[in-house]
Amino acid sequence: MGFLKQFKETSASVLPIAVLAAVAGLLLNVFGAEGVTLVEFILSVFLVIVGLTIFLIGVEVGLTPIGNQIGAKITQKRSVLVLLLAGFLLGTIITIAEPDVQVLASQVHQINPLIDVRTLTLSISIGVGLFVAFAFLRSILNLSLKLSLAISVILLFTVASLVDEFFVSVAFDSGGATTGPMAVPFIMAMGLGISASKNDDGDSSFGYAGLASIGPVLFVLILGLIFSGDLNSSVVSESASNSNLEVLFDVFKEVVSALAPLVIICALMQVFFLRMPRMQTLRIFIGFFYTFIGLIVFLFAVKCFFMPTATAIGIALASTSKIGLCVLAALLGASVVLAEPAIWVLTRQVEEVTQGHIERKILLIALSLAVSLAVLLSMVRILFSLSLWTFLLPGYILILLFMIKTPTLFVGIAFDSGGVATGPMSSTFLLPFAIGAATGAGGDIATASFGMIGLIAMMPIICIEALGLIYARALRKKEKEGDNE
Repeated sequence: MGFLKQFKETSASVLPIAVLAAVAGLLLNVFGAEGVTLVEFILSVFLVIVGLTIFLIGVEVGLTPIGNQIGAKITQKRSVLVLLLAGFLLGTIITIAEPDVQVLASQVHQINPLIDVRTLTLSISIGVGLFVAFAFLRSILNLSLKLSLAISVILLFTVASLVDEFFVSVAFDSGGATTGPMAVPFIMAMGLGISASKNDDGDSSFGYAGLASIGPVLFVLILGLIFSGDLNSSVVSESASNSNLEVLFDVFKEVVSALAPLVIICALMQVFFLRMPRMQTLRIFIGFFYTFIGLIVFLFAVKCFFMPTATAIGIALASTSKIGLCVLAALLGASVVLAEPAIWVLTRQVEEVTQGHIERKILLIALSLAVSLAVLLSMVRILFSLSLWTFLLPGYILILLFMIKTPTLFVGIAFDSGGVATGPMSSTFLLPFAIGAATGAGGDIATASFGMIGLIAMMPIICIEALGLIYARALRKKEKEGDNE
């Protein structure tokens, strides 16, 4: 993909939220009073777009091709142990480098400084690695996707019932954050490589990212079981205490430490297994360089200006207009999902699978309403100090009930779509916005701040499964009419 085309797609993802934020910030007199000027915010928006554009080009040029190569190659080895080990190592390492995970971990640390960023990031990454390996094992052994997902969800809620709600919120947000622009293409590329080598039907091509997103939820919940500390710590503004140069240096160190293991693993894979042609290898490592530069620019802009602005708007609205807070939240939710490029890929995919029975525009409207409702419910939860269980438990019970009759293909697409909906804007703008709202509302910041990404990831699953049920019913009706004729 060319730079200009990717730049247009990324701009379409970022600008709707940026415009809403700028208007809200001007109306609330946030700019200047909260340490970020309008000029700095506009500059940050431009840097976020440029950084994300370069990053995504790097993913397309470097990560996706080598993911396909690795997935196909390790399957050819006919060794289940090699496949599972590769899935675990690559799943773990790729998640450490995921920008959404980096942002989420830093936000959690700001709310509760006793939770170390590296500890949380490692817990999330190991969870992804183990469940990527499990997803590969399920594919090899032809285990039921529905049964695998159902058992995993029941296990999650069993452990969650023993954990403080703060960690429940962070855990479900972790599941959404891991399925970001770096991890998903790599995991899906490896999964498609495995499916292609098996000559399976289309059903086995989906569900890898959905299963992988369950692992971090479980491992953060386990972290919550063994963690003890004060969960009522106040928000710490990193950008306020550090100069922009210091933030840039910290971001540089974070990105190097995150990408270096992945580069080393891929280099070893090239030497001992892949042995790709020199020009192809050079192209892939150029892709890694793009990823490195893009990630630095993106994270720097986010930490210096983007997140502080979102937090300030959330504080101001929660303090002055609760109705305005809910309206803006709903608009932001709709903007996030409609502007996410991966959503357009997903909707086209579903339209093709259903042979036009579920039209793309209907699916887009349904997903938009679902995510808008998720963000709105998050604000309602913050304003009225409601438990996250109020929404999570009924939501996942509905998901499990729908799963019984939903075609397997739609179940896989549904769980993968949960990650598609939680793109970079969810972690970098909506989450700080929720933290600001929790601060302005004067409730328990630690408990109320998190959980939004988890709800955003949940609602598309319900939406796609419901559409799968509609499609299955329409198909049965058509077959019945055919038999009558």
